[in-house]
Amino acid sequence: MKERLVQWLACPECGGNFTLEVTERVSDEVKSGELRCSRGGHRFPVMRSIPRFVESDQYVGNFSLEWLRNRTTQIDSHTKRDDSEVTFRQKCGFRRADLDGKLVLDVGVGTGRFLEIAKKCGGEVIGIDLSYAVEAAFANFGKNPKVHIIQADIFRLPFKPEIFDAIYSIGVLHHTPNTKEAFLRLPRLLKKQGKIAIWVYDYYSHLPIIMSRYYRRITTRLPKRLLYYLCYIAIPYYYLLKVPFLRHIFRAILPTAPWPDWRWRVLDTFDWYSPKYQWWHTDHEVFAWFEEAGLKNVRVLELPVAISGEKV
Repeated sequence: MKERLVQWLACPECGGNFTLEVTERVSDEVKSGELRCSRGGHRFPVMRSIPRFVESDQYVGNFSLEWLRNRTTQIDSHTKRDDSEVTFRQKCGFRRADLDGKLVLDVGVGTGRFLEIAKKCGGEVIGIDLSYAVEAAFANFGKNPKVHIIQADIFRLPFKPEIFDAIYSIGVLHHTPNTKEAFLRLPRLLKKQGKIAIWVYDYYSHLPIIMSRYYRRITTRLPKRLLYYLCYIAIPYYYLLKVPFLRHIFRAILPTAPWPDWRWRVLDTFDWYSPKYQWWHTDHEVFAWFEEAGLKNVRVLELPVAISGEKV
């Protein structure tokens, strides 16, 4: 971690400020040490250059497994495509001016696929994740001077209020125990005129995901590594979904991700069947959350359910 990260942190237990005790440093990076709360005496370790505000990955072991195994699969600079950039703009609606020179929070950073885009737009980005995907994100981008990676729980966020210019979360909040409550933890972290955008599963248009919930009664109980390898069936199954007149039947029998890239097919199929929590929402429902949080200029974006708003 970079030492200046401390200025934005607050104890998730009592809100106190932190002092940093450094055990090992390499150049400008603190590899190991401890964050000590000045108010309540709480302590949190810095391990492998990442501040850790949780003791385990709790209910998201599936994401730890898939992203540590697929560290660069969805990273634009690795694939030489712009899939993540296009998705980021469709699901956040941010312009470069919204992020350039701004402090940005990536909620559910994963391997850093969207963090890379926010960074390219000129933002200084803090990425948080409950899973051990933080290890992959740090390996990908953590040495960049404007990138900070933290392992933390969205329901116990370690930040001071009103510090971020922009916050986004793409495809993450619906995998928490309560999507709405997870979202409502975020607006207090925004500065005045700060912007927030989220994308969650659409109740109406994600038919395969909705149908997959019947299989999830079994798949969520399987060993994660076994399920991951079972999801390789999505590789050949893709071609059955191309058969005229029969593709809708095959899609109903066994919903799998339709990506042309076989690696993405496996990953997204695993994303459907493995998470402990998986919820679906509507634009109207999520729009109401933004209003409840006191956000203004709330907009429904290009894709359902992608909503943005502003703190005024």
